[in-house]
Amino acid sequence: MFRQAIVSLALSFLVISSVVMLTGCNCINDVKELTSELFSGTSEEVAGSDGKYIIYHNIQPRHLKSPSGESAQLINNSEASPPTWQELMTFLEADTTDQKLYNVDSFACVAFAEELHNNAEAAGIEAAFVGVQFEGREVGHALNAFNTTDRGLVFIDCTSPIQSNMPYLPMLGLEDGEVGDAGEMEVVGADKVAYVELGKEYGIISIEAATSPEYSFYQAYLVDREQYGLDVQAFNRDLEAYNQRVDAYNQTIEAYNQALDAYEQEVDEYNSALGGRTGLSEPEYSQFKEWAEELEESLTILIETKANIKKEQLVLMSMLHGLNEQQLEMETASGGVGDVNWLPLGVVASIEVYY
Repeated sequence: MFRQAIVSLALSFLVISSVVMLTGCNCINDVKELTSELFSGTSEEVAGSDGKYIIYHNIQPRHLKSPSGESAQLINNSEASPPTWQELMTFLEADTTDQKLYNVDSFACVAFAEELHNNAEAAGIEAAFVGVQFEGREVGHALNAFNTTDRGLVFIDCTSPIQSNMPYLPMLGLEDGEVGDAGEMEVVGADKVAYVELGKEYGIISIEAATSPEYSFYQAYLVDREQYGLDVQAFNRDLEAYNQRVDAYNQTIEAYNQALDAYEQEVDEYNSALGGRTGLSEPEYSQFKEWAEELEESLTILIETKANIKKEQLVLMSMLHGLNEQQLEMETASGGVGDVNWLPLGVVASIEVYY
């Protein structure tokens, strides 16, 4: 008789999180009756646009930063100049306005847009403050615009979703999916390229995923993001099936090892009872013969079980290889959609740009 053993196969795999969706912030109403122009400015309406698209020069925005009545105050730099796309991205990565906490009473979207404008101008980058109103909504939104030398007009939305005055519920942890208070969560970068056209959905894409300011890029991005979400769901279904199969496989190994231990213990008992004798008389001979036949039958079952385990192990290794390839594809695709996805704020009804 001989001793056999098999080591339990431990297999595990990391689940890729589903695409995370964030809602936009609430913001302060644009108070039309407030007149706080500090300069002798001019305005022009963009020709050929469906709706209201007005560009102001040397006029302070008529947008309130807080319920107390304080409006945005833009500080322009006469020596500022339009940036390139890369210069703008480099500035945004260094600027920390987007990491501030949103507070509807003291630091809402107007304050974010005001600060980013003033920081850009101080850094020598020509910037604009932008106010947007949406169809069917009383509250609008504030953001910024930069007329880049190589890619034209680029809208930037830096308003942070992290709120200081309430637990932040719209966003899930990107790794563990747990909801937490703002103070317990790492502040993620909230700089986004905004896609703003009259009569169309206001779209936003994190700057690490946005490579063009064109609205057609945003539309293509939505298609890619939807496909990525479907791919993630399919991957997670395959992964769940794999993990369930691994659980069943490990349970089979555990049962096999228990049966193997019981078999070897009985073999020891058989050999001990036989005591090295080579000749037996009846009825002891028949008893030992029946016992040996039972052991042989148990051994046959163990050999078959071990062979099936080996086959299942090969299947699981093939499944794991396929999942690894899927994961690499998912990681590559995730670079195109970014770590955070943002819900649109609404359909743009009017645009006001303040230089």
